[in-house]
Amino acid sequence: MYCTHCKKLVSEKMAIRRNFCPYCGRKLHWYGLPEVNLSKPILQAILKRKNFLVKQRLQHIETFYFQENATEIPLLELQDALTINPNNAKAHFQLALFYLEKKRPDKAKESLMQVLRIEPMNSHAFFQLATIAIEEEQFEQALLYFDKVLEHEPDNLSARYNKAVAYYYRGDWERSLAEFRQIQVKEPENADVLDAIKEIVAKWN
Repeated sequence: MYCTHCKKLVSEKMAIRRNFCPYCGRKLHWYGLPEVNLSKPILQAILKRKNFLVKQRLQHIETFYFQENATEIPLLELQDALTINPNNAKAHFQLALFYLEKKRPDKAKESLMQVLRIEPMNSHAFFQLATIAIEEEQFEQALLYFDKVLEHEPDNLSARYNKAVAYYYRGDWERSLAEFRQIQVKEPENADVLDAIKEIVAKWN
């Protein structure tokens, strides 16, 4: 058996459940031949092939193993990418989305800050930070992040809508209404915007 990550041959006795590398925990590849009897060129040729049958057979075992050990295959893949290139902004961003899906906003914020370290004008990172700030009821911080998004993407209606929502929850109805009005100019039939405007106007009357 062979681990493509560690680039090591692993005997079946050492393998975890005979399917996973004892060094890194990743799936091992078995090609139906005793690896110790293969010459290096033949082994390399075998490793270049895609053995879909083996992959399909082990897929449910692999998923079970990583779930049981409280880890995730996508997480490992992203961490591998960042080990190769710590300045991979796309991998940092995908890692942030992974953490958000797993309800770990603190870890997501760390990854998003890494994105901004590499790409200071990345509006997607600012947008995600803003939405996290709203969920944490840090409305002032959310407004700053949304301003960063709109500074580079003034027609980003999603950012403007959420900025209006942040003003609303902060109790600044006048500015919230102004933001919703700007969206209404672009999308006069947007039902959510119309309902928000009606609600704010009703509060004033």
